Parts: sequence; structure tokens; C-alpha cells
Amino acid sequence: MAEPFNIDRFMDGSNKLDLSDIDWDEVPRHPLTPEAIRTLRYFLTTESSTFFYVRALMAVQGTLEEPDFAPFICAWMYEEEFHGRAFRRFLEAYGEPIDQTYRQGFFKTRSVGERIDEIGQSVISRIFPEAWPAVHMIWGTVQEITTYYAYQCLIDRIKHPVLDVICTRIMKQELRHYAFYREHAKRRLTASKLTQRVVSRALKIGWTPVGEGMSPREESIHAIQFLFDGAEGTAIEKVEQKMRELPGLEWFDLFTKYAVENGIRRAPASWFPERVGLPAVAAM
Repeated sequence: MAEPFNIDRFMDGSNKLDLSDIDWDEVPRHPLTPEAIRTLRYFLTTESSTFFYVRALMAVQGTLEEPDFAPFICAWMYEEEFHGRAFRRFLEAYGEPIDQTYRQGFFKTRSVGERIDEIGQSVISRIFPEAWPAVHMIWGTVQEITTYYAYQCLIDRIKHPVLDVICTRIMKQELRHYAFYREHAKRRLTASKLTQRVVSRALKIGWTPVGEGMSPREESIHAIQFLFDGAEGTAIEKVEQKMRELPGLEWFDLFTKYAVENGIRRAPASWFPERVGLPAVAAM
């Protein structure tokens, strides 16, 4: 049985990503394909958008009623910010320019769906005040586990020694974030059939893969193909298996449907320096 999530232990262990020993001069010595750079830019945008997610979250009263939530979200936002900074520094070290106002740019151009969601969260949370916090917990659960597997695939597919170190360290923090969201989601789902129905309905109406909304859909599709081989790979099924372990979510197949509906298939071999033994997604 997994040990219960301990918020005090989490806070004590929280810290910015350690990059003090990274040799940034080594970064450009290992070539990347254009598709790899495009995917890394997607990670940069995704990790750097945490501030805006929290901004919308603070408008939903129900999330503030969870005692562990305020300390967790402060540490989570801090750690995620340094994930984004790591990708920025990596790309700049490789020779890819990042505009100083890049964050402002993707926020201004975020999708219509993202803008509607920001308003809808506040409205719907008032209709289902008991169930709505669970929606946030389940959203965090699926997005964090997706990100965890995405980093493993990034290591396997790009095979860059400096990036491998950065991603491995980020994964450790993402796994702790996932543990928080999953435990709180599971507790709320177990306690209420109504919550299960509200969460299921919200997922079926509004879920999209992590990063979509702040990035155009075509960028999300590209990242899923590059990392996961779309519906032809194994990683999407691993994400869905984790979600189906939660009460009321035995049906969860939204990621597969997204890949099929958008025609996301196996990535071309030309996207990778070598394509030996792919995909290699670590079990968890």
C-alpha cells in the first residue's frame, strides 16, 4: 500500500531544480533535429504557463477549502517555474533565441477554449461546490502523469546527455506532484458518486493533453507524435491505465480518442538521430 501523502514532508523537500553542475557549453556539441527543438519549445511553453493556471485557480473558492492545497500550490508553482527556466537555458545554450516576452506572447495567443475555461471554472464551481475541487485534482493527476511519461520519452528519443540529466531531475519532482494530486483526487472520488459523475462529465467535455491551450493544437499534436508515437505507441495507454485505477474513471480513454481523432501516428524515423528500441517508456 502506498504511503499517504505528507504535505509537511513535501514542503520540506521542495526546492528549485538544481542545475549548478550542468556544463552548458556541452549542449551545442550534440545535434538536435528540428522536430526535437520544436518539442522542447512546447515543453518550455507548458512548464512556463503554470503561473497562469494558478491565476485562474485562485478564483475558484472550493480549491481554497482544502488545507493542503495552499502550501502545495505555492511549492508546485515555484518548482514548475524552474522547470521552464531549465528549458529556456538549454535552448539558449543550444543557440535557439528565446524572446524576453515569450510568456506574454503565448498567454495573449492562448486558445479560445482556454479563455472560456478560465471563466467557466468559476461559474461551474458555484453550481457544484463540493465536487468541483475534485475536478482540479483529477486534472492535475492526468497532466502530471502525462508529463512524467513525456520526460521519459524525451530522454529515450533525443538522447542528449545534458538534457537527460535535466529531465531525470524534473521527473523526480513531477512524480511528487502527481502523488499529491492523485491522493486528493482519489479521496474525493471515493467519498461521492456525484463527484465521480461531475468529474467524468468535466473530463469528457473539457480535457485536452497537457500544454494544449497555451500552445496551438498543431503543436500539441506534434509533441504527442514525437514523444508517444500517437495511437501507435505504448505511452498513451500507460497514462490511461493510471487514470482507470481511480474510482469512477474505469472508462478513461480520452487520450487514445484524442490521438485517433487527430490522426496522430508513429513519428517518422527522420525526426530522431537514431531510432533503436523505441518506444522505451519506463514502468511506474
